[in-house]
Amino acid sequence: MASLKQIKLEEKSLAAQQQVIRDLNAIVKDIERSEKFIVALNRDLQEVNTRFKGPRTTRDDVAYLTGLLECAKRKLAWEKQINSLQKRTPELMERMAAILHDPKAPPTAEVRDELLRSLQAIQAAMERLQHASPGSGGDEGSAQNPGAAAA
Repeated sequence: MASLKQIKLEEKSLAAQQQVIRDLNAIVKDIERSEKFIVALNRDLQEVNTRFKGPRTTRDDVAYLTGLLECAKRKLAWEKQINSLQKRTPELMERMAAILHDPKAPPTAEVRDELLRSLQAIQAAMERLQHASPGSGGDEGSAQNPGAAAA
């Protein structure tokens, strides 16, 4: 029969395992949100570039640059989101490794499977984000409009 101390240790360990799984799933959602954000931003940038193709008046130039500035501000917000993810992830991976290698309360096969599924979801979300991010074919208009590279 397990002692009270062992039961409490197991409960604490299970709670930590479930928290890591929730945190991993939160990272997946944050990555997916970042992907949607950058896809919309790239679409808006293309729209600005398309709307102001060809000869422009000074008023059109101002409107074009204003549109680029708005896109640049949004991209800056996106970069802050990505930096936040990059800062949170290593600590979370350390917590996950500690859980996986805990000799006193090793995770069950079910918990290991959940961790694996969460990591696979992160990997898939990161791949989608990589394809949607600028520099991976997302801003073809920047060759025609040098100002587009600022966004």
